[in-house]
Amino acid sequence: MKSRILRRVGASAVALACAALGAVALPAAPAMASPIRNATAWSVLLCKFSDKPAEPQPPSHFANFLTAAGTGTGGVADYLADQSGGRVSLAGSVVRGWYTMPYTLAQFQSVDRWTRIQRCVDTAATAGYAVPAGNRIAVMLNDWVDSGAAGGRVLLDPGAWNVGFAAHEMLHGYNLGHSFSNDTTYQNAPWSQPGEYDDPWDEMSAMHIYAFGTANYGTSAVGLNGPHRDELGWLPKNRVFTMAADGIGSRSLTLAPLEVPAASGPQLIRIPFDPADLFHYYTVEFRRKTGWSAGIPADTVLLHEVRDGTPTLLRTGPGGGPAQSLNANGVQIGVNWLSGNAASVTVTTDVVNRCLQGYVWREARAGDLVCVTGAPAARSGRTTPPRRAAG
Repeated sequence: MKSRILRRVGASAVALACAALGAVALPAAPAMASPIRNATAWSVLLCKFSDKPAEPQPPSHFANFLTAAGTGTGGVADYLADQSGGRVSLAGSVVRGWYTMPYTLAQFQSVDRWTRIQRCVDTAATAGYAVPAGNRIAVMLNDWVDSGAAGGRVLLDPGAWNVGFAAHEMLHGYNLGHSFSNDTTYQNAPWSQPGEYDDPWDEMSAMHIYAFGTANYGTSAVGLNGPHRDELGWLPKNRVFTMAADGIGSRSLTLAPLEVPAASGPQLIRIPFDPADLFHYYTVEFRRKTGWSAGIPADTVLLHEVRDGTPTLLRTGPGGGPAQSLNANGVQIGVNWLSGNAASVTVTTDVVNRCLQGYVWREARAGDLVCVTGAPAARSGRTTPPRRAAG
């Protein structure tokens, strides 16, 4: 398979890229997702315009593409099951339609994305299908007009009927935001932020990803990065190693790839460095060129800076490759070697000396030595050293 980074350019980019908004501004999604597990039912609604009677695909196609009915065919259900380690399924999802809306294609040009989705939902309700409470919504349109997410609901026109686009938008439905890089010279589109969509190893960089052609559903998705998997609760706690939680400030660790959970070792290293900001830290992950990540150029270690749930890929500079070392904020990271399903890194942090009593970067566990005492000391302004556990 030939790997490639996919970019939408020109007018089609604005029509298709997930962050493009319609005429009315939409409320921003919360910065951080929460764990998503078990069955997550979607109502997939097929709607056509009153002046466009064609039905480009039968309902069965979308059932295979976007629901558990397509398990084993390389659709979104397979992608989510793989990325979540089997913690999420699309069981209970349904496909309904095609419904003919009382609107022409031209009448969709001047309204925002939320309204476009709602018009289909309303048409389905008039025809007898009310979306059950708790179901997420994905609307398919039978002609090109717009694709993306709005308020956790998904809109896909024929230009977006591929795994890469659909999985990205459905992950917005699970409240994931976009990924970034620290290359502020990169701008994907006139309306995007500097560095936005510039982590092509991560599905939340939209169509600027390392992808390949699937057998049944067009362009592939790529694997999620470590911070996004962790944010959704898709990495077991014992596969996330938090530096300095045991009072040791320097370690060499051997990582297992995110793509190969059967390999031994942590899959993500989390490195807190800012006691004043619980949601600001670095991460280290190992990615292998296999499975949904078969389109990446080669096996590699990736470093991210995470703030308020948004992961930023660290590059070597403008247009540069992924950084393989770091020396900032009292943290040093170096990649030692990669071999098969193992990657060795050395991490040093002085947070063991700087962390003030009262700050917590995660829930306390028995045996913790630093940064996990109660909050009263911090509130009173005391700066006594962190209390150490016995032993």
